[in-house]
Amino acid sequence: MELLRGSVVHLQDAYQSYIDLKLNHTMQIFTAVTTIFFPLTVIVGWYGMNFSNMPELSWKYGYLFVIVLSVIVVAVITFIVKKENG
Repeated sequence: MELLRGSVVHLQDAYQSYIDLKLNHTMQIFTAVTTIFFPLTVIVGWYGMNFSNMPELSWKYGYLFVIVLSVIVVAVITFIVKKENG
């Protein structure tokens, strides 16, 4: 009986470790996605305020500028995250 109890405890610990590793991997993915898209949220919040005196709003290429800025931000953050993770 004691041998079976020890086996069950060992199996339970191994299963809990497996679950913890899967959760850790999932959290790493969520952290990377959040890190990449947070700057875009800031840009959207800034331009969503609809200030009338923002120079980009009356500029001919203002909309294109924000799109290019967003793509550059995502590319740079993605490069940094990939570089940090190896």
